[in-house]
Amino acid sequence: MFRTLSLMMVVSMASSLIGLPTAIPLHAETAQPKQWAIVIHGGAGGDPSRWSEEKRNARLDGLEAALNIGRDLLASGGSSLDAVEAVIRSLEDDASFNAGRGAVLTQAGNAELDASIMDGRNRACGAIAGVTTIKNPISTARLVMTDTKHVLLVGGGAEAFAASENVPLVDPKYFLSQRQRTPQEPDPSEHPHLGTVGCAALDSEGNLAAGTSTGGTPKKLPGRVGDSPIVGAGTFADNASCAVSGTGVGEEYIRNAVAYDIAAQMLYAKRSLETAITEIMTERLQPGVGGLIGVSHDGQIVMQHNTPGMSCAAADSNGRFETHLMLDNGGRPAADAAKPIDAAKPIDAAKPIDAAKPIDAVKPTDIDEAEIRRLIGQQADAWNAGDIDRFMDVYWNDEGLTFCSGGHVTRGWTATLQRYKRRYPDPTTMGNLSFSDLELQRLGNDAFQVLGVWQLTRDVTPTGGRFTLVFRRFDEGWRIVHDHTSVRDAP
Repeated sequence: MFRTLSLMMVVSMASSLIGLPTAIPLHAETAQPKQWAIVIHGGAGGDPSRWSEEKRNARLDGLEAALNIGRDLLASGGSSLDAVEAVIRSLEDDASFNAGRGAVLTQAGNAELDASIMDGRNRACGAIAGVTTIKNPISTARLVMTDTKHVLLVGGGAEAFAASENVPLVDPKYFLSQRQRTPQEPDPSEHPHLGTVGCAALDSEGNLAAGTSTGGTPKKLPGRVGDSPIVGAGTFADNASCAVSGTGVGEEYIRNAVAYDIAAQMLYAKRSLETAITEIMTERLQPGVGGLIGVSHDGQIVMQHNTPGMSCAAADSNGRFETHLMLDNGGRPAADAAKPIDAAKPIDAAKPIDAAKPIDAVKPTDIDEAEIRRLIGQQADAWNAGDIDRFMDVYWNDEGLTFCSGGHVTRGWTATLQRYKRRYPDPTTMGNLSFSDLELQRLGNDAFQVLGVWQLTRDVTPTGGRFTLVFRRFDEGWRIVHDHTSVRDAP
């Protein structure tokens, strides 16, 4: 301090004597330490308090190991792009997470992997989707960005490109090596992999980067692609605003262009990263859909989720280093829970912002009800696509399942599936299914009763009736354990 003042006095006196304007040479100013920040996620989803201690510890250990890799790279002057790739590779190699080795399986019983990465300096980006032999998809996504003129390669084309680049390839069985059962024979005690993995980072040169990698959703249709490899949906980075990675129901992130929307709010509405993410998580996405992580151009870190939990971690040049399996109030500061959304400059969106409506904390009941409604809607979508097997995914896959219709009781998942297929052998008899007038009643912490009306519209005799469902919470999510359906001819 005194040396700086003395220098200022000397410069001022010398300037006066020789008639020059008073100025401090740039090299005489106190050097400011360069700032960096990093945030990662290992997927949003189920309630960590219901996991085994072994699973909780495995998740935390994996997050800490990955965060250490990213922190050390950035602290030593490494680039944000290198840190993002290295962190996600670590998570892809850890079978505790739904990416790389730990990827969930499709209905066909194999892993199909997706990933994307983006450089905030120039919006360069690369992605791959639907690959089955690439050990670390995030690295191949980066090669698509750097070694081709393209952004997204899929399936066989992506595999061939990876082979030409001599990246590590594995037998598809590599992704099954941690499993004892097939997806058609789930273990009710098994804790499933949830969400995706992702990373967003700011390096000491002020450059942002983001990446996301996933195995997708459990028992997805072969060929299904979610938001993780879609730049602007699950991943986005731009030095002028932020770097973002998402986790959750990918279709919703695609429909709402979530990752890009956050950057757009910052650029055009002059919102903070926290305000933008809060608007998305509380106003745009329904409760129970997922989570987001981001780091702004000035090093602000944000982690939020509207699911019961989200594995996440963060570190920065100020000494921050933390890992979480869930965040208080879903990551929103308690002091802000009753404040209205900043609407100084409204944003056009599919769901406009209501500036007068406070953002309430996400309640467990709201999350559970939203998830059950989503599952019932998923059943209707599967039925109307002619896919009875996917329709049955929402039922408890156990011999304890009971299904009662027309006075006949069927016991067990397999017998119920066969009964559906006998009664509805083709798309003509299946028709178009809709559910309405849903009433949900909680039965303790882990069960719901659902009343409603079903209607089947088809060329042959239309039909419909009422139903009573009992949902029970399992480690893999909510499942129907009892279905009592009344049948009547439509008027």
